[in-house]
Amino acid sequence: MDEAPEFSRDVLEALRQPMESRRVHIHRAWGSMVLPASFQLIMAANPCPCGVGMAGAGADCRCTPLDKRRYRNRLSGPLLDRVDLQLELFPVSPADIRLGGDQESSTMVAARVLEARNRQAERFADCDWRLNAEAPGTWLREHFALTPVDLADLDRALDTGRITMRGYDRVLRVATTLADLAGKPGPDPDTMRMALALRTQES
Repeated sequence: MDEAPEFSRDVLEALRQPMESRRVHIHRAWGSMVLPASFQLIMAANPCPCGVGMAGAGADCRCTPLDKRRYRNRLSGPLLDRVDLQLELFPVSPADIRLGGDQESSTMVAARVLEARNRQAERFADCDWRLNAEAPGTWLREHFALTPVDLADLDRALDTGRITMRGYDRVLRVATTLADLAGKPGPDPDTMRMALALRTQES
């Protein structure tokens, strides 16, 4: 979904329920039905309506602070609470192009993802779900026997209001996936901090 804040607020808010339950409830005069809606939502947004106010190009932006606030507020807190990864990207500079360097190939990435999927298939063989993204937070905490030390960063973020309880479990699922991708037996404080940073844009 490119330029997500340009969509109607009602359209964006209608995504909340299917993102949570993976189902769509349709109600009409003739009756109602429930349809499966398991999907991956990727949203992109500029920092302001004109799209110019990006790092390195802010001098040409004519948007007022009120314009920017209205633009960002179209993505509500409850909607963003259901988005696991929130990344801020910066424009590519000439230095980035020249830098080059060794990059992991798509084949290598695909192999790591396949290994992670295989770990999840084995982990959830006797469960009603197949992926970390579907696993209840309670089950993950019990399965990995996570201690207060393991969960300290998540507990602190919850206590200070940086994340909600929904966000708490979502960060735990992302941390489990990061552990799978790294070949670790389970999430640890390092993967918890990384998952939390990917959600809250804080290191």
